[in-house]
Amino acid sequence: MNSSTIDFITKLLSDTLHLNFHYFIAPYPNISAFDQSLRDSLEDSETLYRQVQDFLLTMEKNTFYFVTDNYSINYIFFFPFVDKQDVVAIGPYFNNPINDDYWHEITENNHLTAADIQNIKGFLFGIPQIDNNLHLISIISNIVSYINKEDITPFSINYHDFSNSSKDHYIYTPKDNFEAYFDALFDRYKIEKELLSHIRNGDWEKALVEAERFMSSPIEPRLKNTLRDKKSHLTSANTLFRKAVEGNEIHPVYLHEISSKFLHVIELTTSDSGLNKLYEQMIREYCLLVQNKSRNTYSLSVRKILDYIEFNLNLPLTLKSISEKFNLSAPYISSQFKKEVGTTVIRYINQLRINEAIKLLDSSSMSIQDIAAYVGIPDYNYFTKVFKKERGVTPSDYRKDIVK
Repeated sequence: MNSSTIDFITKLLSDTLHLNFHYFIAPYPNISAFDQSLRDSLEDSETLYRQVQDFLLTMEKNTFYFVTDNYSINYIFFFPFVDKQDVVAIGPYFNNPINDDYWHEITENNHLTAADIQNIKGFLFGIPQIDNNLHLISIISNIVSYINKEDITPFSINYHDFSNSSKDHYIYTPKDNFEAYFDALFDRYKIEKELLSHIRNGDWEKALVEAERFMSSPIEPRLKNTLRDKKSHLTSANTLFRKAVEGNEIHPVYLHEISSKFLHVIELTTSDSGLNKLYEQMIREYCLLVQNKSRNTYSLSVRKILDYIEFNLNLPLTLKSISEKFNLSAPYISSQFKKEVGTTVIRYINQLRINEAIKLLDSSSMSIQDIAAYVGIPDYNYFTKVFKKERGVTPSDYRKDIVK
């Protein structure tokens, strides 16, 4: 199978089901990749991987092998081509949720200690749950049809349990330095760091990609109530996102406004799907806040002037009044503002006022006269003149187009 096909299928399964796709060529020297190097972090890892190697030698063509190990982790193995010994491995994944019964079962079966459980939790909580094997069968059947168009022989299904596959009783006991756990933890916080970096830069497209990766490697739930646990994670994310964008010299009013808004919405949301959508919304809005309200490229004096204008649009703002407010000369403000912002002070004020007016025209039934006064231009005729200059139509014509 060529590398572009492997990359395509790998990305497809990762993006849709958070599943890993591995393609191995005989004699499978890199077989340890199939379980994210779990067995490398267990005692007697060579024996455990040899068990897998021996199993691969018993596999038959045109068969999907659903394999379960001592931690109740599932994998799928199959030969994608009838004329080759290449093997595909999909997984790991769980069929059932990780709960108290699960921990009791693997503790008893593998003679684990409390320290062992603590070590492997981070790794196991990063494994996705797929509760419908039939759905998986349909997907991998389509994959086989895609990569092996010449042979459309139906595949049979075989279930295999590694814990019952030999007279030898294998147990999965973590080494003192459980590398798989630490690698999973390290990767998670590395992804989180990238996510926060993209939010800090206001790049929501890259942030959403990292967010998808971050959410596909969940950590141990803090609370047994799954809805409350998600709310807890979102509340933490809200704090992290706010801290991430603070360095952009965004006025504290905006930071408080967006942070308080999401705290309120998180508490009011009553469904898992709603919370999942909210996570994406938070990322988008924090990135937009950076794009629209970041002041880190401006000098201190211009930052203060920009904030003053935004919070006092209703006042009769003029270059003279602003120069008196900040005890700076009008020519200096005019020159510095044009240099840093790219437009004149008055044009900037008018643009903000018209943008605010458009929001009200779009969403309220206020009269145009009242809107004009609200945004700081009480003279209706002058407001109409400024509006047409900025938008190309009068405010009344703009409102008529909305109604249409």
